[in-house]
Amino acid sequence: MISGAALHEDPHQRLRIRRFLMSVAMYFLSAVPQGVSLINGISPAWVMYVWAGYAIVFNLGFYLAFRTNFNLRFRDPSLTVAQMVVAIALVLFTQVYAGQARGAYLVVLLIITVFGCFKLRTRQLFTLSLLTILAYGLTIPLVRQVEGESFNLAVEIILWCSFSTFLPFISILGGSISELRKKLVSSNAQLQEVLQQVTELATHDELTGAYNRRYLLEMLNHEKNRTDRGGGGFCVCLFDLDHFKRVNDTHGHTAGDVVLKTFASTVEPLLRSTDFFARYGGEEFLLFLPQTSLEMAQHCIRRIQEGLAGTAYEGLPEGFRITASIGVAQYYLQENIPQLIERADKALYRAKQNGRDRMELASFARPVLLK
Repeated sequence: MISGAALHEDPHQRLRIRRFLMSVAMYFLSAVPQGVSLINGISPAWVMYVWAGYAIVFNLGFYLAFRTNFNLRFRDPSLTVAQMVVAIALVLFTQVYAGQARGAYLVVLLIITVFGCFKLRTRQLFTLSLLTILAYGLTIPLVRQVEGESFNLAVEIILWCSFSTFLPFISILGGSISELRKKLVSSNAQLQEVLQQVTELATHDELTGAYNRRYLLEMLNHEKNRTDRGGGGFCVCLFDLDHFKRVNDTHGHTAGDVVLKTFASTVEPLLRSTDFFARYGGEEFLLFLPQTSLEMAQHCIRRIQEGLAGTAYEGLPEGFRITASIGVAQYYLQENIPQLIERADKALYRAKQNGRDRMELASFARPVLLK
């Protein structure tokens, strides 16, 4: 099994090479009637040699085009039409010398048409099928010259008429499948986009882009269960923006929204990728720090306070600053999440009482275990 990395680093090119290898497999399969015809003396050996050389040279050229990204210069980077034309020309050449086995080669032309379903539209496939029918008709005089007295015009006309009937039908069917496939790909892309939007709305606050309260509480409960099984500890930090009502009353609610969004965008870059920052309600935010001691949480809060000190708020007067009162609580085993947040809230209240723009640590109160 060839790995994806061995085919190409770019996933789109990797897919094109995989499709190309499917066409190469068709060459190997069509070698079977070639070999049988050679063994039974139906076609001369030199036809087999020409067929093999032709197949190797052109397929090596296609592979190098994909590997070197030369194919990206063309309108269709998959080179679908080029691969089909090369294969059709080879089949038409070999069927001239196929004698009574000619029907086996014509089947390969039908398979080549199906290969076009990957990229070509119905009109393109239909046009290519008509050109193939015309080219096949032009080989009939050559067949007559090769077969001499054994040439049967009636049989050749029957083969050509049958081929001319089925190939356009298959091209139309293949084109319909191609169009359906493209619509399915487009629908899947739209579905993925909608699912992403739904997930975003389900887990994030629409105004600030931070996580929402419901999602954060869900993550807190997961962390609590993990910690109770011996997974370390964690802290929560409850923020309340100081004098936020004054911002709304003085500058308007639009300015208040700017403050909330700017506060969130200031805090999030200062956090680790494992931390969770959420809008808890109104001007309150909750920061959840997994695998974090109380000392580490204090260092994190100081970084945030320093970041807020230099933050500018668009549309507000120069020099406008917003501060936050913060309550920090460390989780204790068997404590439930409401109790933990309540302790952080009480610490936050003390921070406000003690002058705001400060951090207070929650006192430890052993939880009451309910039976």
